[in-house]
Amino acid sequence: MVAETDETCGDLHCWVPDTFALDPLAGGPLSGVGFAAKDLFAVAGHTSSFGHPRWRGTHGPAEGTAPAVTALRGAGAHLVGMAKLDQLAYSVVGDVGEGEPPLNPAHPDRHTGGSSSGSASAVAGGAADIALGTDTAGSVRVPAACCGVLGLRPTHGALDSTGVLPLASSFDTVGLFAREPGVLRASFDTVEGASPGLGTEEHGITAIYLPDDFPPQTSEATVLAVRGLAVLLAGDLGLPLLRADLTGLVGTEHTELFARLQSREIWDEHAEWVTANAEALDADVRERLRRCESLAAAPLADRKADEAGREHYRDTFARVCPPGAVIALPVLADGAPHKGADLAERQRFRGTTVRLSTPASLAGAPQLTVPVDSEGLPGGRSTGVGLLAAPGHDRVLLHAAEVLYARRAGG
Repeated sequence: MVAETDETCGDLHCWVPDTFALDPLAGGPLSGVGFAAKDLFAVAGHTSSFGHPRWRGTHGPAEGTAPAVTALRGAGAHLVGMAKLDQLAYSVVGDVGEGEPPLNPAHPDRHTGGSSSGSASAVAGGAADIALGTDTAGSVRVPAACCGVLGLRPTHGALDSTGVLPLASSFDTVGLFAREPGVLRASFDTVEGASPGLGTEEHGITAIYLPDDFPPQTSEATVLAVRGLAVLLAGDLGLPLLRADLTGLVGTEHTELFARLQSREIWDEHAEWVTANAEALDADVRERLRRCESLAAAPLADRKADEAGREHYRDTFARVCPPGAVIALPVLADGAPHKGADLAERQRFRGTTVRLSTPASLAGAPQLTVPVDSEGLPGGRSTGVGLLAAPGHDRVLLHAAEVLYARRAGG
């Protein structure tokens, strides 16, 4: 089932130097499917890079294999290779991993987005049918939008993260990439079935929502694409297209709350290694880690206030996005950053992107990136529309993708 890599794209540069392949463990619903795994998923005997050769050089091989990898192989899928990622999985650009950055097959002059850069590149370029990634602040959703593939950030805890190197555990999720919704659902069902955590149920879609207003710096082309997809989905389902006031979910104060919470977790998790190895990291990553260190020094009262802020945010999210609702949002304010973009441009991209990814990350909610063309038709490579649902309603989003792609198949 694995497609030939597009000849116009050349080498995808998506694999780590010590990549390898593994056969299926058994036959099953994913027989013939090839998958890539972001190189922070443990595979027994392999040393993960975590996006940097220094990490590989200071850690030993894994003793066991991540359940997500085992589940896919147990369902008949074969591992094609271990995919590159940004350093410590701490970037949404896709330009600060090990060696040459992966190619963006949809837009070769632009970056892939990160941190699951190699996973998105492998699927977009046809080297794999599906890929395992992780998403903390958009690391599946963003590269999916940049590279023109489907990318699912599930409900936090829905997929087992055992054996996956953490960035910020209360936000980290195991995510999936695919080119078609059928194999995406089959992969989700397989990996979710292996999880001892939160289960998800099949729910009906009751309404499609558009934001009352779009965040600043969102391009007109992106707004038109989001509106176009929302109109199509509502029409295909015979549901009303309603307006949602997202001022309580999308804004600078919410993004800053997320950043404080995430940064403290990153430092609590990685302070010792970062302190000993900071000089080996990219300057931009190193600077953000210094901010993590500063925020981690906040008084206990500030930490408690931010945890209370997270709970308040989740209460607000539950009112704005009730069970059965699907909210259409941009994933990117504009396109992926061009190769050679200066630091200021990359920082602007990061700021606008994390602002849009904050709702799902802070609420622990599922969000699916659907690639669209300029009119919002599914399967294009112009941008990605993020379909957002209530926690536990992952299959609402998978069903929405199936409905949209059935339209494409029917012409």
